[in-house]
Amino acid sequence: MDPLTRNLIVVILASVGTLFLLVSALGILRLPDVLTRMHAAGIAATLGITCLLLATGIHFLADGQMFRMIALIILFFVTAPIATTTMARAAYRTSPSDQFVLAHDDLAALSAAAGSKDLENPASKDEPPA
Repeated sequence: MDPLTRNLIVVILASVGTLFLLVSALGILRLPDVLTRMHAAGIAATLGITCLLLATGIHFLADGQMFRMIALIILFFVTAPIATTTMARAAYRTSPSDQFVLAHDDLAALSAAAGSKDLENPASKDEPPA
């Protein structure tokens, strides 16, 4: 690949990645509640980081950095949804329930089931396991 084409691809990918990260930052600042803010941060930031890492890998292609960038992209795609889900559950559990207007609330059923298990065996919280 000639250097002009490679540089053009790098600039386009870096620009698209920066645009996605800008949209993600604006979404975090402008969206109304925690869950929608995390949605903007999770999806747009993942796409932005992916484009920036691909641009970096192509730019340093002669140094053999593309494999590292692909490994980082895979790592980011594996860890970002887990982190976002964990933060969403923490926000759900710590925020007042009247803040969220959900059509179907899966976590309420799970929380109620966990609460009923604790009511069946209240001593399990206070006493260490034997």
